[in-house]
Amino acid sequence: MLHDPRTYSNPSEFNPERFLANDGKEPETEPRTICFGFGRRICPGLHLADASVWISTAMSLAVFNISKVVENGVEITPELDSTSGLISHPKLYKCSIKPRSANAVTLIQQDVNY
Repeated sequence: MLHDPRTYSNPSEFNPERFLANDGKEPETEPRTICFGFGRRICPGLHLADASVWISTAMSLAVFNISKVVENGVEITPELDSTSGLISHPKLYKCSIKPRSANAVTLIQQDVNY
């Protein structure tokens, strides 16, 4: 359902802007309305999953700067490619992950020693 070209234009393309209304065009259907099921069969862990991903992302972005990798003075834009199968995952790509500050390093080290 999430890869149906009648519902999503270019469904295999990563395009978060498709869910925003702009230029008088209506946004495409939000995937959360489908991916966790609906009606009597809705996933009971929907809110737990949503909150877990949100807090994990917020904690990572609070202490790390994540950006494209720079090689020989050239910023490398990774190609978005995913594995095939029942559950697809992005294939490995290079990126730059650096602590935001000395305080961030301290927080990270505290978590590692926990």
